[in-house]
Amino acid sequence: MDSVYKARYYDGHSSMPKTVVISITENGLHITFSNPDGMISSSEWKKAQTRETEFNSSILILQYGESFPYEQLEITDKEFHREYTARRGASLIKRLRTNQGMMLVITGLLTIVAAIALIYIYLLPWAVDIAAKRVPQAYEIEMGKSLYENILKNEKVDTAKTIAINQFFGQIQVEGNYPVHISVVKQDIPNAFALPGGSIVVYSKILEDMETPEQLAALLAHEYSHVQLKHSTRNIFRSLAGSLVISIIIGDFSGATALILQNAENLRSLSYSRTLENEADNNGLQILKANGINASGMKALFEQLKKASDIEILEIVSTHPDLDKRIINVETFIEDNPYDVVKNDSLTYYFKTLTADEE
Repeated sequence: MDSVYKARYYDGHSSMPKTVVISITENGLHITFSNPDGMISSSEWKKAQTRETEFNSSILILQYGESFPYEQLEITDKEFHREYTARRGASLIKRLRTNQGMMLVITGLLTIVAAIALIYIYLLPWAVDIAAKRVPQAYEIEMGKSLYENILKNEKVDTAKTIAINQFFGQIQVEGNYPVHISVVKQDIPNAFALPGGSIVVYSKILEDMETPEQLAALLAHEYSHVQLKHSTRNIFRSLAGSLVISIIIGDFSGATALILQNAENLRSLSYSRTLENEADNNGLQILKANGINASGMKALFEQLKKASDIEILEIVSTHPDLDKRIINVETFIEDNPYDVVKNDSLTYYFKTLTADEE
């Protein structure tokens, strides 16, 4: 049974107080008082609308109501003070425990979000590499052909220069057994990109700006390196993320192909990470060395692209703000890897065909 206490009560309309009996309940205060006609009445003060305006060693003053004039209680009973203080403390502890529970929930959710972020940042690249290694070369080639058809269906291919650039690349010996096919597309953008399985697209503008066959050899060696090192495949997997990687890991290649083709238009503008670009540069330099082609062609290529830095440049210089570092990397390679440069009249011939002014 709740303890009862006496207090002075002001109803907010009269300045004359009433002596009332109060008790503390779970929901607030229960007040009982006698009306002038001798009838006993009672009211409930809800905890949420009760405010403490003064509390000292001699008196506790509480107000109630949402608008003026307010009801008011003045309590001097020390026992009430003790019970009020104890219940207030218990209520505070309860709220703190509730808040602590909410904090635990929030902390748990944040932990889950952080775990997902870490998985995406650190585990996904690892999963991408695993998936890329599991892709059979035959599937990679077919995927590249399908992407090539989707990406270039609305482009204008320069047939004559496509024949010439494939003849040019045929003079360069490369490792691997990807069936390389290069297409020259009429576009006023200095760009080139590689697709999985051996398809390479070169825009006519980048050819027009070249001055030597060594520059073109460097470009194609760089792009072929993306194919040989599976950079193109890995990049596509990274861009399409989780669902694609899972499909490949479990062997659902048909589902993966459908997802890739749905995103074909977006894949032409994918940029490689600096690490992958550096790998392609270094592998391309090794290809030039193995063929006796002057590696300064790659330096000249990067210098050419620097001049075009005010134009939109896509894959080949996705990290073009670092072209200076890439040029230094080529210079270091040339210094550390002296080799005999072999004159190749066929490269010169096909290069002139490619860069000849159109009638």
